[in-house]
Amino acid sequence: MAFLSAPIGQLLKNARQRLKLSREQLAHRGGVSTRLVAELERGTRPNVSLESALRLLKAVGVSVITEVPNGAPAEVRGASTAALERAARAAHRRQSWTGRHIHLHDEGEDPQPARSNAKRIVAVAEVSRQAYLISRLRRPRRR
Repeated sequence: MAFLSAPIGQLLKNARQRLKLSREQLAHRGGVSTRLVAELERGTRPNVSLESALRLLKAVGVSVITEVPNGAPAEVRGASTAALERAARAAHRRQSWTGRHIHLHDEGEDPQPARSNAKRIVAVAEVSRQAYLISRLRRPRRR
């Protein structure tokens, strides 16, 4: 029998192991029992409260993307999640760097409008986040 908690448990286990955390440390960070973490990771827990699941996912830096009634995506994540995502993107960039520079603007003759450094940084961060998500989607899943 498959439970909704099974995919959450696998996400937790993979993220916990990547961060080199013990089950006890994750339970402490998430404010839950070690038994709950163990049962979730094994997939033997039939259900878990949304609050507990979100706390545990936040503790290991996993974002949750949902769909709101109008069809738009909504992301649930904490500040620690953003920091972990930046670190993962940086590691991925280091591994996949080819040495080629790609310019994200048109090569036409029209002059480009002046942009502030802050806007450039925000634009680069957004493109980086999107590229990372696309590369993660294209990678085959291991089982």
